[in-house]
Amino acid sequence: MKLLLHACCADCALKFFEATKDEKLEITVFYYNPNIHPRAEYLTRLLTIRKVVGKEVKIIVPDYRPKDYFEEVGDNSEKPKRCVKCWNLRLERTARYAKEKDFDFFCSTLVTSEYQDQEMIEKIAESKAKKYGIKFWKTKNNCCDLKTKGFYKQFFCGCVYSLKERYEEKYKVK
Repeated sequence: MKLLLHACCADCALKFFEATKDEKLEITVFYYNPNIHPRAEYLTRLLTIRKVVGKEVKIIVPDYRPKDYFEEVGDNSEKPKRCVKCWNLRLERTARYAKEKDFDFFCSTLVTSEYQDQEMIEKIAESKAKKYGIKFWKTKNNCCDLKTKGFYKQFFCGCVYSLKERYEEKYKVK
């Protein structure tokens, strides 16, 4: 079974691969993340994913277009509205690509993150599955307790707003 996996970072990708290790899946990683800022962060995450999944996993990397993210989110940087719009954007693109390229399923590493609203992500993914006539793969163990040492691990979701929030928390700025 061919599965297109939207991936945003190595940590979540490893959790997904661990959760599905007993499944008979041919996984292709789809690295569509126009939300990640700055470009150096985007490239660091991509390089890290490449290192942890190895050469046996194909990775598709669409053009990096932050404009897509900002057009989707608009002027509303308020959480959780921006997050829902961001998930919608990335899952839409993933489902459409999966359908166009004849994958059997699509999924996202977002469902493995304890920092994300997994219920909302699944709801959005199911709506995209219905829209494109492709199945959304649901992992049995959405969030594995996996020790991920030895590679770059980010401290924010990826968007500029999250980066700002983490620094404000760190330095207690309001």
